[in-house]
Amino acid sequence: MPVLITGVTGFVGSHLAQYLLSRNQKVWGTYHSGNFQNLESFRHQIRLLRCDLTDFRHILDLLRKLKPEQIYHLAATSSVGQSFSDPLGVYCVNFLGTLNLLEAVRQLNLAARVLVTGSSEMYGKVGPKNLPLRETQPLNPVSPYGVSKAACDMLAYQYFLNYGLETIRVRAFNHIGPRQTLGFVIPDFVSQVAKIQLRMQEPVLTVGNLAVKRDFSDVRDIVEGYYLLMQKGNPGEAYNLASGKVFSLREILGILCQLTASKIKLKIRFSKMRVTDIPVLVGDSSKARRLTGWRPQIPIRTTLADTLEYWVNRISSSPVSKREASR
Repeated sequence: MPVLITGVTGFVGSHLAQYLLSRNQKVWGTYHSGNFQNLESFRHQIRLLRCDLTDFRHILDLLRKLKPEQIYHLAATSSVGQSFSDPLGVYCVNFLGTLNLLEAVRQLNLAARVLVTGSSEMYGKVGPKNLPLRETQPLNPVSPYGVSKAACDMLAYQYFLNYGLETIRVRAFNHIGPRQTLGFVIPDFVSQVAKIQLRMQEPVLTVGNLAVKRDFSDVRDIVEGYYLLMQKGNPGEAYNLASGKVFSLREILGILCQLTASKIKLKIRFSKMRVTDIPVLVGDSSKARRLTGWRPQIPIRTTLADTLEYWVNRISSSPVSKREASR
């Protein structure tokens, strides 16, 4: 069965492609930039197609040629912080890209399932009595990124209601692991710890608000959830994917410090804090679990250890670190 992943070169897209290949699926993937680092040794197994999802004619022509039976729509600008500095850019990529994809599927009358990925940021700030968050919780985003993903979620529902498109709406809570880029809190932490471990940075970690609590899952568990929901999800429905457990960023740092022999001091930088930081996000994924049997399998400590190993290898193999080591 031909499967298309938009944003295949990204953090989640690369892990999803790897998972689908392990299940002997034929994978096509779109990309916007030419950075294929995340695809590593399995790039040759994927048919890569350059595509600008904000260009309707481009995506229309691509789908007309490919006629995929399943589309995992992952392409997006996914940084909450970046959405505050460039809200228009984030909204254009996320909402307009999703609109163009769904409209192309509709115009071509493709018999394709489309999995539209959302985010826990869509729920925004909620009181303790409403936790853990269920799919019935009203959307109340507090960031431009959250607004853009809420709009995409509603758009997918509208295309199901009005045109019968088989859209599956997935609201994945925070997922982390190897290959996640800088600009997100966990790789920002782990990359600094890796530099400290390699003696390329003083044992001082620059951090923001460590009191916030998040529901972290391993990206490799999340992409398995995407696959199961693509196969078994009911069109038009929304599904949370979450571990149901919360860790404060201070607890995450505690685990990272245990994974390295270095003694690390913390330096608070108030510029890293946001006025609208959501104190706690934790999800209830019982709906997806009952339907698909999905369960998160990878412990947080394993995820962080794998992520640290990834950053140590990446930093130590970079041309800059090699030049420094030769001095």
